[in-house]
Amino acid sequence: MTLRGAFCGVPYILAIVLAVKHIGTATVAVIFGQLLMSLLIDNFGWFGNQAINFSFTRLISTICLAVALYFIYSSNKSRAKNN
Repeated sequence: MTLRGAFCGVPYILAIVLAVKHIGTATVAVIFGQLLMSLLIDNFGWFGNQAINFSFTRLISTICLAVALYFIYSSNKSRAKNN
C-alpha cells in the first residue's frame, strides 16, 4: 500500500517541480497546501492512520517550502513589473 503512494507521488511531484517555471506560484501553493494537510492528517491520525507527532524537522520543511513560495512569488511579481 505504501509503495503505491510512492509510485504515484514521485511522478506527480516531479511534474509539479518542472511546471513551476511555466505556471508559477500556483503549483508551489498547491504543494504547500498538500504538505500542511498531510501534517494535520498525520498529527491527528485522521482516516484511520496512525498518529505521527509534529516534529522539528517537519516544521523546518514547512518553513522552507513557505520561503520558496515567497521567493517564487516575488520573482514572478518583479518579472511582471519589468515587462
